[in-house]
Amino acid sequence: METERIRREGWEDDFWKEFSSVSDYFGEAIAPLQKKFGVGSKELMFQLGVLLGQNAAKQMEEASSAEMLDRFVSLWSEYRLGRLEVLSRAPLEILISDCRICGQLQGTGEMYECALHEGFFEGALSLKLGRPVTFKQDTNYEGAAGTWCRRLSSDVNV
Repeated sequence: METERIRREGWEDDFWKEFSSVSDYFGEAIAPLQKKFGVGSKELMFQLGVLLGQNAAKQMEEASSAEMLDRFVSLWSEYRLGRLEVLSRAPLEILISDCRICGQLQGTGEMYECALHEGFFEGALSLKLGRPVTFKQDTNYEGAAGTWCRRLSSDVNV
Protein backbone atom coordinates (compact mmCIF):
# COMPACT_ATOMS: atom_id res chain seq x y z
CA MET A 1 0.00 0.00 0.00
CA GLU A 2 2.79 2.44 0.92
CA THR A 3 4.67 1.64 -2.32
CA GLU A 4 1.54 2.41 -4.35
CA ARG A 5 1.12 5.77 -2.59
CA ILE A 6 4.78 6.72 -3.18
CA ARG A 7 4.60 5.70 -6.85
CA ARG A 8 1.40 7.72 -7.28
CA GLU A 9 2.93 10.78 -5.56
CA GLY A 10 5.99 10.58 -7.82
CA TRP A 11 3.72 10.51 -10.88
CA GLU A 12 1.81 13.51 -9.59
CA ASP A 13 5.03 15.45 -9.07
CA ASP A 14 6.05 14.79 -12.68
CA PHE A 15 2.56 15.54 -13.99
CA TRP A 16 2.27 18.92 -12.24
CA LYS A 17 5.90 19.96 -12.87
CA GLU A 18 5.38 21.60 -16.28
CA PHE A 19 2.53 23.56 -17.82
CA SER A 20 2.64 21.56 -21.04
CA SER A 21 1.79 18.33 -19.23
CA VAL A 22 -1.46 19.74 -17.85
CA SER A 23 -2.66 22.26 -20.45
CA ASP A 24 -3.92 19.70 -22.97
CA TYR A 25 -5.26 17.43 -20.28
CA PHE A 26 -7.40 20.09 -18.60
CA GLY A 27 -8.28 22.19 -21.65
CA GLU A 28 -11.67 20.59 -22.24
CA ALA A 29 -12.65 21.05 -18.60
CA ILE A 30 -11.32 24.58 -18.19
CA ALA A 31 -12.76 26.05 -21.40
CA PRO A 32 -16.44 25.71 -20.35
CA LEU A 33 -15.63 27.07 -16.88
CA GLN A 34 -13.87 30.05 -18.44
CA LYS A 35 -16.91 30.74 -20.57
CA LYS A 36 -19.36 30.24 -17.69
CA PHE A 37 -17.49 32.54 -15.31
CA GLY A 38 -16.08 35.03 -17.82
CA VAL A 39 -12.38 34.36 -17.35
CA GLY A 40 -10.52 34.72 -20.63
CA SER A 41 -7.29 32.99 -21.57
CA LYS A 42 -5.55 36.37 -21.65
CA GLU A 43 -6.37 36.84 -17.96
CA LEU A 44 -5.13 33.31 -17.17
CA MET A 45 -1.86 33.96 -19.01
CA PHE A 46 -1.46 37.29 -17.20
CA GLN A 47 -1.86 35.56 -13.82
CA LEU A 48 0.60 32.85 -14.87
CA GLY A 49 3.06 35.60 -15.81
CA VAL A 50 2.59 37.34 -12.45
CA LEU A 51 3.32 34.09 -10.59
CA LEU A 52 6.41 33.37 -12.72
CA GLY A 53 7.66 36.94 -12.28
CA GLN A 54 7.14 36.88 -8.51
CA ASN A 55 9.00 33.57 -8.22
CA ALA A 56 11.82 34.94 -10.38
CA ALA A 57 12.10 38.00 -8.10
CA LYS A 58 12.17 35.76 -5.02
CA GLN A 59 15.04 33.75 -6.51
CA MET A 60 16.89 36.99 -7.22
CA GLU A 61 16.17 38.54 -3.84
CA GLU A 62 19.79 39.68 -3.35
CA ALA A 63 19.92 41.42 -6.76
CA SER A 64 18.99 45.04 -7.29
CA SER A 65 16.15 45.83 -9.68
CA ALA A 66 18.66 46.76 -12.38
CA GLU A 67 20.62 43.53 -11.86
CA MET A 68 17.39 41.53 -11.99
CA LEU A 69 16.51 43.09 -15.36
CA ASP A 70 20.00 42.29 -16.65
CA ARG A 71 19.50 38.67 -15.57
CA PHE A 72 16.15 38.60 -17.40
CA VAL A 73 17.93 39.67 -20.59
CA SER A 74 20.32 36.73 -20.17
CA LEU A 75 17.46 34.39 -19.26
CA TRP A 76 15.52 35.27 -22.43
CA SER A 77 18.62 34.46 -24.48
CA GLU A 78 19.58 31.32 -22.56
CA TYR A 79 16.11 29.78 -22.87
CA ARG A 80 15.67 31.05 -26.44
CA LEU A 81 12.50 32.95 -25.55
CA GLY A 82 13.36 35.72 -27.99
CA ARG A 83 15.36 38.90 -27.70
CA LEU A 84 14.83 41.10 -24.64
CA GLU A 85 16.34 44.58 -24.53
CA VAL A 86 16.11 47.25 -21.89
CA LEU A 87 15.75 50.39 -24.01
CA SER A 88 15.47 52.80 -21.09
CA ARG A 89 15.68 52.51 -17.33
CA ALA A 90 14.19 55.91 -16.53
CA PRO A 91 11.38 55.41 -17.25
CA LEU A 92 11.63 51.67 -17.80
CA GLU A 93 11.05 50.59 -21.38
CA ILE A 94 11.57 47.01 -22.57
CA LEU A 95 11.64 45.74 -26.15
CA ILE A 96 10.88 42.11 -26.95
CA SER A 97 11.44 40.73 -30.43
CA ASP A 98 11.59 37.31 -32.09
CA CYS A 99 9.40 36.02 -29.27
CA ARG A 100 8.85 32.28 -29.00
CA ILE A 101 6.08 32.77 -26.47
CA CYS A 102 3.74 34.97 -28.44
CA GLY A 103 5.26 35.98 -31.74
CA GLN A 104 3.25 36.69 -34.82
CA LEU A 105 0.26 34.40 -35.09
CA GLN A 106 0.62 32.20 -38.14
CA GLY A 107 -1.59 33.10 -41.04
CA THR A 108 -2.98 36.33 -39.56
CA GLY A 109 -0.24 38.87 -40.24
CA GLU A 110 -1.13 40.42 -36.88
CA MET A 111 0.29 40.17 -33.41
CA TYR A 112 -1.64 40.18 -30.17
CA GLU A 113 -0.79 41.64 -26.80
CA CYS A 114 1.13 39.20 -24.65
CA ALA A 115 -0.46 39.09 -21.25
CA LEU A 116 2.24 36.67 -20.08
CA HIS A 117 5.00 39.27 -20.58
CA GLU A 118 3.01 42.01 -18.88
CA GLY A 119 2.23 39.74 -15.93
CA PHE A 120 5.83 38.54 -15.67
CA PHE A 121 7.37 42.01 -15.46
CA GLU A 122 4.57 43.43 -13.31
CA GLY A 123 4.86 40.51 -10.88
CA ALA A 124 8.66 40.63 -10.69
CA LEU A 125 9.00 44.39 -10.29
CA SER A 126 6.00 44.83 -7.99
CA LEU A 127 7.48 42.28 -5.60
CA LYS A 128 11.01 43.67 -5.93
CA LEU A 129 9.95 47.30 -5.39
CA GLY A 130 7.22 46.58 -2.83
CA ARG A 131 4.58 48.53 -4.73
CA PRO A 132 2.28 47.98 -7.70
CA VAL A 133 3.99 48.36 -11.07
CA THR A 134 2.06 48.32 -14.34
CA PHE A 135 3.13 48.17 -17.96
CA LYS A 136 1.57 49.50 -21.13
CA GLN A 137 2.16 47.39 -24.20
CA ASP A 138 2.59 48.58 -27.78
CA THR A 139 2.39 45.91 -30.48
CA ASN A 140 2.01 45.56 -34.24
CA TYR A 141 5.06 47.46 -35.31
CA GLU A 142 8.20 46.31 -37.01
CA GLY A 143 11.53 46.36 -35.32
CA ALA A 144 15.03 45.80 -36.64
CA ALA A 145 15.25 43.74 -39.83
CA GLY A 146 11.47 43.62 -40.16
CA THR A 147 10.85 41.51 -37.08
CA TRP A 148 7.62 41.92 -35.15
CA CYS A 149 8.21 43.49 -31.77
CA ARG A 150 6.42 44.60 -28.65
CA ARG A 151 7.41 47.45 -26.40
CA LEU A 152 6.55 47.40 -22.69
CA SER A 153 6.59 50.78 -20.95
CA SER A 154 6.21 51.63 -17.28
CA ASP A 155 6.49 54.72 -15.12
CA VAL A 156 8.99 53.00 -12.84
CA ASN A 157 12.69 53.89 -12.89
CA VAL A 158 15.16 51.04 -12.51
